[in-house]
Amino acid sequence: MKLSALFCSIGITGLKKDVEISFITDDSRKCRENTLFVCHEGAECFIEEAEKNGACAVLSSSGDFESYKTENTRRAYSTLCRCFFGFPEKGLRLVAVTGTNGKTTTASMLAYILSFSGRKTGLISTVFNSSADEKSKSTMTTPDCFETAKMLRRLSDNGGEFCVVEASSQGLVQERLYGLCFETAVFTNLSEDHLDYHKTFENYKNAKKILFENSRTAVLNFDDSYYDEFSAAAKGRVLSYSVKSDEACFTAKNISVSEDRIDYVLVSDCLIHRVRLNLRGDFNVENSLAAIIAGLECGVSLEESARALKNFSFVKGRMEILDTDTPFRVIIDYAHTPDSMKRALLSLRRFCKGRLIVLFGCGGNREREKRSVMGQIATSLSDIVFVTTDNPRAENPADIICDILSGTEESKTPVFVRESREEAIALALKTARADDVILLCGKGHETYQLIGNKELPFDEREIVKKLLSGGRKNAE
Repeated sequence: MKLSALFCSIGITGLKKDVEISFITDDSRKCRENTLFVCHEGAECFIEEAEKNGACAVLSSSGDFESYKTENTRRAYSTLCRCFFGFPEKGLRLVAVTGTNGKTTTASMLAYILSFSGRKTGLISTVFNSSADEKSKSTMTTPDCFETAKMLRRLSDNGGEFCVVEASSQGLVQERLYGLCFETAVFTNLSEDHLDYHKTFENYKNAKKILFENSRTAVLNFDDSYYDEFSAAAKGRVLSYSVKSDEACFTAKNISVSEDRIDYVLVSDCLIHRVRLNLRGDFNVENSLAAIIAGLECGVSLEESARALKNFSFVKGRMEILDTDTPFRVIIDYAHTPDSMKRALLSLRRFCKGRLIVLFGCGGNREREKRSVMGQIATSLSDIVFVTTDNPRAENPADIICDILSGTEESKTPVFVRESREEAIALALKTARADDVILLCGKGHETYQLIGNKELPFDEREIVKKLLSGGRKNAE
């Protein structure tokens, strides 16, 4: 596409030289021949690298370095990418999900409901992305603008009707979804997370609110302490859901939670229907309520949604039970915040006949404040704790572990420390006995560890399988 055609979409005319553009990026390392490089404020030092890598045009907020100028490069980047792919969102109905916990499961449930009811649906999420008929590995919750527009184009070309998008706080504040109008936006819950990026909880909360400024209908968790603020921020119609209050538009009644199944009755002014989930974790009542209501807004009947969710299986890395052929259970969950760990442990505690064993670490170069809190939660809600690494990144793993242990000092719960996550898992498996439950927290769907500047393969499913297989061979 010609640069002049692209720039027309953001109101820039009078080009010095019109050129053919084959790629757009805001990452100088990704530039190649015929690339338009969008340079955000403060990143001017990367323009030279971008040009060396093949950038033939540069757009910045300063207009220096012989670049074209625009007031807001992030919004311009989103618009340019969508223009490059022919504004693919015009032929799609978009739904988004945001919140601290439950985003991935809720978005996956909704996409499944829509697909189950015969509507061709795409999904952009933490675990994977799909364009109706094609599935690809996800590298971040809310992708870069170019990748998002590319996926929407592919979905539209495949005859897609809906796209469900998981919206992260970073993605929202960086305007990765700018210009997209969401038919429905869902808010799951809010607790402290990503403060290493946002600096304050207020900034984090405000980032989440951005989603509801350009959404026709807001589906909000009435039970969350920030419901009123999100309701006030919503520009469109507000629908609420609750597991506690009859004041909400939709309420879950007669909730029955067993080890591997959840039953409840969804009630509203004009609707009532039994819902069954073949899932574990009572927090999935909230997730499914949000998905069902969003489905209703998309034209899927309550009966259809209930039938779909009865067939819905777990999301990878979300309360995922491993097939271990052992007298104890091993469960993988992505819980990596204090709130998500607390929810997971409380849910498992209800049905654990033996001892509840939790293994976890905390991410490096991320907020330190939550580490001791997670240590305190782990020791107060489980019987045995294994503290290890998660993704230490550039931080010293021993320092991270020390921060976690500061929250365990007043507990009598046994705490074992192994810096190597594989060694920690091996010890947890050896420690477990009949009817125990081992919860491996933090990695979830991830199949790697970030150590230093390296991404090393680490799939807990394969690790557990290997360790148990080795144990059986030794026993023989």
